[in-house]
Amino acid sequence: MKIGFIVSTMVAICLAIVVVMGMGQFSDLKKEVAGLKKEQPAKSAGSSTRTGTGSRTGRLQSPSSRASGPSKSERAVVENDDPEEERRTEWEENPQKMIGEFIKAWSESDFGKRMEQAENKRKASRLYGPLVEELGLSDEDQEYFLGLAGSAAGSEDKLWGELMFAEQEDREAVLQKWEDANDEREASMREFLNDESDWQRYQDYEARIEEHEQVQGDIRRAMEGAGVPLTPEQESQLVEVMHGARQQGGINEKWTGRGVLNQLSEPGIADRLEADWQAGQEAMSAGVANVLSPQQVEAFNESQSRQLRGATEGLRAMESFIGGGQQTE
Repeated sequence: MKIGFIVSTMVAICLAIVVVMGMGQFSDLKKEVAGLKKEQPAKSAGSSTRTGTGSRTGRLQSPSSRASGPSKSERAVVENDDPEEERRTEWEENPQKMIGEFIKAWSESDFGKRMEQAENKRKASRLYGPLVEELGLSDEDQEYFLGLAGSAAGSEDKLWGELMFAEQEDREAVLQKWEDANDEREASMREFLNDESDWQRYQDYEARIEEHEQVQGDIRRAMEGAGVPLTPEQESQLVEVMHGARQQGGINEKWTGRGVLNQLSEPGIADRLEADWQAGQEAMSAGVANVLSPQQVEAFNESQSRQLRGATEGLRAMESFIGGGQQTE
């Protein structure tokens, strides 16, 4: 079950809030500047009516000579016609739509695409390192492989973020686009490897990438922090135990691909995650005990509890923000 999307989603919210605040400040600044510009002609007109005698009558302006600003009704028309003000008001009234548009614009921008590709390659280089060595790829082939593998590894998190803030009627189209991209990516990878045994090796490894990510990340750090680091053999065995537990009870199908759409369509997503997570922990407990020492089991359980706590807290915050697990209209 993916939790990386929570981090990326929270970052998107923060960035979107900054954008909205910036829009508001910029709009206010523009109004102040416009007001100053309107005042300037009035000051120059006043100086031109002064006489050299310095008499009071020479300094006074006639009502008709004073520069006047727009009337109240005119100002209302100007404010109502301000597209930036209307846009900001619309976004403040519908923050879900605001963040969805921000994520979409970011992902479709050249800069956003370059950042995503670079991050995907870094992630793939870390997670797929052992497989790259097994395949014996050249530097050029390795670069291409990491691009495809990284895109696949990051696609699930991206799907969560896009579906969470998409309009209800747009979610099916978002999912279909994601499925089409996955099919295209798989076809490209299979053509690139051009060997059925290598293709099968890749599929087996890719199916366990979530476990590799956990073991190489928080679990490894927890073990090292507790002074009971894992051996390479233990890491490989732990990946298999965790992967086997994820396949039981349909947990994997409930939290990946189309299952994501189903989860976001009903309230109580954090509670369901917690229940399925606990079921997975029970399913793997015997296998974990066979692979790890008692001290390592303790560190492992602490790591899993920490990840669950972070995931459910993030999901409850997201669920509250988007209105009970369903996109508001």
